[in-house]
Amino acid sequence: MQGEAAPSVGDTVLKECVTRDGAEYCRAVAPSSAPAPDTIASPETDYLSWARPFLDDPVGWTQTYLLDFDLLIPLASQVGAIMVALIVGIALAPALRKQVSALIRRLPDNIARNIDDTTPKLVRPALWAALLYLAQAIFAGAGLEGALVRIASSLALAWLLIRLVTTFLPDFLRKPLAWTIWVFAIFYAFGVLDEVINWLSNIGPPYAGGRISPIFIIQAIATAAFFLFIANWLAKRLKTRVHALPRVEPSLRILMSNALQIGLFFGAALLTLAGLGIPLSGLAVLGGAIGVGIGFGMQQIVANFISGVILLTDRSIKPNDVIEVDETYGVVKSLGLRYASVITRDGKEHLIPNEMLITDKVVNWSYSNKEVRVKKRLRVEYETDLRQAVDLVVEGCKVTQRVLHSPAPKCLVMEFGDEAIELEARFWITDPENGVSNVASEVLLNIWDKFKEVGIDIPLRHEDVLITPGSTLKVEMVRASKSED
Repeated sequence: MQGEAAPSVGDTVLKECVTRDGAEYCRAVAPSSAPAPDTIASPETDYLSWARPFLDDPVGWTQTYLLDFDLLIPLASQVGAIMVALIVGIALAPALRKQVSALIRRLPDNIARNIDDTTPKLVRPALWAALLYLAQAIFAGAGLEGALVRIASSLALAWLLIRLVTTFLPDFLRKPLAWTIWVFAIFYAFGVLDEVINWLSNIGPPYAGGRISPIFIIQAIATAAFFLFIANWLAKRLKTRVHALPRVEPSLRILMSNALQIGLFFGAALLTLAGLGIPLSGLAVLGGAIGVGIGFGMQQIVANFISGVILLTDRSIKPNDVIEVDETYGVVKSLGLRYASVITRDGKEHLIPNEMLITDKVVNWSYSNKEVRVKKRLRVEYETDLRQAVDLVVEGCKVTQRVLHSPAPKCLVMEFGDEAIELEARFWITDPENGVSNVASEVLLNIWDKFKEVGIDIPLRHEDVLITPGSTLKVEMVRASKSED
């Protein structure tokens, strides 16, 4: 819609005239309120030119358009067509929704699971959009005015698109995005979307080569969300493929999957900047600042990151390994680029920085294989049949469930001590992740039972006091205090 203001000055009366749709509307204005020729809004800057006839002369516009039966009859017919379309859509939606659900159940399971919750919700807005577009075609074919029907059909289509798009988005993004689309859909339906976008694009602080306007911000958010969604989707698919590789070590799988994810997100960031028209050469200053920050304030983070890459490449520590570091004994659950997750036997999960695993002493109980030898010492009296005791110790090890028979358990005579003979039981296990102390305790209990069956005693530690002839003992009697009583 275009408007042209042309005030004419007579002898005593000034008039302001506006031409719209071939009709000219004039009103009398006082000489003091007549706009100067250089202040009259031009069509290029007057964004309310489409509403200027009503704003300039509401009474005249009402008499011309609302009280004219030639306009009321087409208006009533359009309202009636819209109401009929809405009622028919509400009436037909349940039956059509059942048909759509039955059709979905015939599809393969992997496809049906993805569209089962989404498609039935689209039936009613799809019906309304189709019926309103049909009404718009009928009005256009009959040569009747159909502006209201066109607006209603545009809003119905916008609702359908909003329902379809927001279904796949997180909950916290659905309402803001839906309201944004509704606002722009209303502007589009009334034919002022171009003027609104032009106005929103020209406000905001400028920057090199452009302007940070609301339209630019919306475009930036939408572009970043799109590329990040694609990168996240691809990362999940590729990580699933990488973890399924049969001939690749677990640590290399983790390294490859992390590298793919970082590369995809970095590529998404570059594509976002390129899509917004931001020159990538401008990132040189930012890269230098980041480098200085890394050098001074992120030393530990970078050290852990590099250590994580080393651990994943040299395979010295792998997932499911049993390690012991800094008095922490447990199973490596996962390896990351910053820390390793180790679960101990008491259920605690320790997040050990990768730098510690590189610089400190680490005991890997299952580095080359999971076979671990356990040693436990015990004592017997000198009166004991030593060979029989050794055999009983070996039998006690063999009857323990987790002890391996190959390599076979052994019992060694370690020392003839002052009070007893010291023996050492040595046996192998292949599941250190299930604990070492518990299997050692079970072995000692079995040896105890074997010794009890044949009467072998475990000697008690004792000390002898020798009193030489001619020596004296000094004995003092001390009364106990009340507090000690």
